[in-house]
Amino acid sequence: MEPVDKEIALMQQRMDQMDKKLDKMDEKLDMLTKQLLDPDKGIASRVNQNTTARKTMAKAIWVLYAAVAAALAKIFIG
Repeated sequence: MEPVDKEIALMQQRMDQMDKKLDKMDEKLDMLTKQLLDPDKGIASRVNQNTTARKTMAKAIWVLYAAVAAALAKIFIG
C-alpha cells in the first residue's frame, strides 16, 4: 500500500505545482489585459491617436493641394 500512497502524494504535489503555475499565468494575463485595454496608454488609445493624426494629415494635404492649385491657376491665368 505504500507505493500507492507515494504516488498519491506525488500527484498531489504535481497538482499543487500546476495550480501555482496557473495562478502565475492568470496574473500575467490580467497584467497584459490591463496594459492593452488601458484607456490612456493601451492599444485602443494608440489606434485612436494614429487615426486622429491620419485624419489631420489628410486635411492638411487637401489644404496644400488647394494652395498649389490656386498658385498654378494664378500663374496660368493671370
